[in-house]
Amino acid sequence: MSETNATPQRRRVSDAPQFNPILWWSTIAGICAIILFGSVFVTLSYRKLSRDQATDPRPFYLAKLIDFQTVNRDGKKVWFGDLEGKIWIAGYQYTGCPGGCLGMAAVMKGLHEKYGKREDFHLVSISLDPSEDTPEKMDAWVKAHGVDEPNWWFLTGDEERIRNYMIRYFKFFGVRENTDPAKIASEGKFAHDQRLALVDREANVRGYYDVMNSKIGDFEYQRLLKDLDYLLNEKPVAENPK
Repeated sequence: MSETNATPQRRRVSDAPQFNPILWWSTIAGICAIILFGSVFVTLSYRKLSRDQATDPRPFYLAKLIDFQTVNRDGKKVWFGDLEGKIWIAGYQYTGCPGGCLGMAAVMKGLHEKYGKREDFHLVSISLDPSEDTPEKMDAWVKAHGVDEPNWWFLTGDEERIRNYMIRYFKFFGVRENTDPAKIASEGKFAHDQRLALVDREANVRGYYDVMNSKIGDFEYQRLLKDLDYLLNEKPVAENPK
């Protein structure tokens, strides 16, 4: 019985994949075209949004709140639903904050001096450190800093519930605990969202304002005043006649 040595056949050069410069450059050109058209689309969309914001004074609808129960500094339970029909401004606050929260309180105090006599205006400061900020401690802090006003809530409660609500519904940034002693001394225990949120009469968030930003804080404050004035003076939608 004879053995046959099987010799593998060499692949002909013509059978191997060939570099096709036309196809290669066509692919590159197609990718570049997609990127270019995408950039143009984004730029035009941004410009349209800027024009819309410049010509339409109405603040945009950015988030929708659901009702939520917390505890005010007087120990009484309150609901965000109690503020239905009011224009209100909310922001983070905690008594152990060394500086930023005092600045935020000063901004909100200025808003209260300007609008506080209106029955349809309200301020809400929400503790991000409820385990430390008992109602009694918050009440003492409020009185010590001259912000003791009936239409200004200082809220505390369950830490996890509050933080989750602020992230999910207010769309605030998450809270990060500082561990560096130097940072704790200068910035406090927490790195947190320092914006104010503007809420309309139907519990829609209509704006965020970075009033504590060292570079654009003044601009953001003026933008807040403009949007706040608009919502306070906006005529309610007439009810359909029965």
